[in-house]
Amino acid sequence: MGAAHLGVLHFLQTRGVRASAIAGTSAGGLIASLYALDVPMPSIITLGSKVSRHPADYFHLNVSGLFHEIWRSTGRPATGLLTSAHFVNALLRLSPQAKTTAQWLLPTVLTSVDLIKMVPVAFTNVPQATVGSGRWHVMVQQPLSLAMQATMALPGLFAAPRHQNQVLVDGGTADTLPIDWAEALDPSAFVVAVDVATPVPVQANSVGLVDVMSRAEAFATDALSRLRAGPTPHLTIRPDTANTPFFGFADYMRLVRSGWVAMEKAWPTIERHLAATGPPVSG
Repeated sequence: MGAAHLGVLHFLQTRGVRASAIAGTSAGGLIASLYALDVPMPSIITLGSKVSRHPADYFHLNVSGLFHEIWRSTGRPATGLLTSAHFVNALLRLSPQAKTTAQWLLPTVLTSVDLIKMVPVAFTNVPQATVGSGRWHVMVQQPLSLAMQATMALPGLFAAPRHQNQVLVDGGTADTLPIDWAEALDPSAFVVAVDVATPVPVQANSVGLVDVMSRAEAFATDALSRLRAGPTPHLTIRPDTANTPFFGFADYMRLVRSGWVAMEKAWPTIERHLAATGPPVSG
């Protein structure tokens, strides 16, 4: 479903609009990182199409870790069924000179959660930025590969990277839509939120292991977001992601298109605000 973000940002690029800042979580965090490195959306879309055709080349079963986890041997146990390092490295090859989060070209936040200290984590290039009375652990000048693997590490599915006594998982565990960070990065900007995280009802017989993990996390974070009663974005875009499984590789281009269509419909509203406030900030 995260592919819909590509359609949204590609539409903006074709209109000559660049966000003044960007915040992202999970798949949205991956795309936010590449956007902040000024990677053209068509390049990302092309790579995504390759991944959707041959996902086994990019996501590998964590055989060694699972062996140590099951048999409790002396090795390092698994933190997820699949490893994402090959996938993230493929994304980073689109910007081969970039190595750390300090190289993002605009104010950026990727969110994660540290399961050791049980605190939300923000990878950013704006060290003074904060939200929620400083409850977030802010990490600056970190490896891009770490930030990107951390933000997409859906608990139980993708391996959670270990870093300096941290075990880092998907930022959606704390908040699927980091609107507060978008506002913190540029308080005066018009905030456009792209919501692709709300699961729609599906047939019970079609729900498998991955769906159980992803839908359970979505329910928890949706409930948490309502309790937090955080800031309201100026505009929320909800691309059509109905009937898309978590691993919707076959639906990849349809999702990209759905993001484009959703932004196309919202464009008149954004144009009016651009005239008054300048470039939008994306969350």
